Parts: sequence; structure tokens; C-alpha cells
Amino acid sequence: MPKKWIHINTEVGDPWILHIWNAVNDAESLGNASLIPKKVKSQLGLSISTRLDMLPRIVHRINEEVNQVYKITKAHKEEHIFTKQREGYVFDIDEKLKYNLLIDIDSLLFELNSVCELMASLFFVLYTHIGKNIKKKEVGIIIKQVIEGAGKSSDWFSELDNQRNFFMHEGAPYFAVDVSEGPGKYDLLFMRENIKIFHDHSKFIKLSEINAIVKGFAIAKPIIQKHLIELYATKS
Repeated sequence: MPKKWIHINTEVGDPWILHIWNAVNDAESLGNASLIPKKVKSQLGLSISTRLDMLPRIVHRINEEVNQVYKITKAHKEEHIFTKQREGYVFDIDEKLKYNLLIDIDSLLFELNSVCELMASLFFVLYTHIGKNIKKKEVGIIIKQVIEGAGKSSDWFSELDNQRNFFMHEGAPYFAVDVSEGPGKYDLLFMRENIKIFHDHSKFIKLSEINAIVKGFAIAKPIIQKHLIELYATKS
């Protein structure tokens, strides 16, 4: 076992969980709720906050890598264009750039799904804490209802789960550059199989669609936070 070590500072920057814990602490101090074990608060809270801090860094890396891919592929020639009627020649890019992008897309889907699962765990803990008895399998349904109750779409929730599960358990991502709309309007196509023709949308997802998942999460994040805080407003 280790005899000497250096702990790295684990302070986190995203305050999302702090406002929720403040509401919990107020209810506990007023005697309106029993005490949540400190280990649950510290471990679950730190896990959520750490992953929330990781996400924008992954997104930043992806944005830089995507911009490099777009810049490089602007030099393509007509012979590199694939269509339903014609097979072109593959376009070479730097291997490091290619695999860094694939790793980061994989990481984004994993981390985003992971933080959603941790938030679902928090949901269950807090609902139980205030005496709202729910089953764990009901949490996802309730979260979707909360998001939709605020007038926002929860479609991204299922799409994230679908994409993450495939790339985690069933296959690896590949990508192509969609130049259908011309320069300045490129998109990336992340494939579930090394396909040559894009006629089955179940076999790929566009970068713009991944961006929509990230945006959906960003919109849902304060809605979920507000809902959990308001659970304790009703207890005071």
C-alpha cells in the first residue's frame, strides 16, 4: 500500500449542487427533515460537481478539433466527394487529430450520461429524504416530466442514453465530413459502422445533433436544480 502521497486540490468550480445543499441544510436545521449522512452529501455532491467541471473542458477540446478538421478539409478536391451515385477517394488527416476527436466525442457522451445518472441518484435521495416514496426506475420518468413541465423538450435525454450505450457497449465511432451545404456550413457525421452511404439515420449521428443533446442538458440543468430546491421550500 502507498506510504507517502500528494493529494491534488479537489475544489470544484460549478456551483450547481451547492444551492441544492443549502436548501437541504436549511430544512435540516429547522427540523423539517432528518439529516442526510455526510458521506452521501460529500461523495455524491463531489462526483456531480467534478463531472460538471469536466464537461465544458471536453466541449472546448471538441470545438478546437472540429475547427481544425473543417480547416483542413477545405482543401478537398472534387475527387474526394462521395455521393449516392459515386464513390470518391478518402481524405487523409493527421492521425492524432482524428483519434483525439473520436476519443473526446466518446468521452463527451460518457461523461454527459454519467452526470445525468448521478443527478438521477440525487433525485432519488432527495425525494426519499422529504418523504416522497418513489421507485428508482421511476426517476427518469419524473425528471422528464419536470423538464417538460417547464416547457422544454426532454427528447435529448433518451437520445443521449441511446448513443452512449451503443458506443460504450456495441461499437466504436468513425466520422466523415458533411459538405452538402458548402463551405462554412460543414457538419460531422459520427458513424456507428464504417458505412460509405448515408441513407439510414440509425447508423450515424450528426455533430449538430450531439450539440443539441448538450444544449438540451444545459437547458435542463437549472430546471432540475430549481425543482429540487423547491422540494424543500414546501417543507419550511
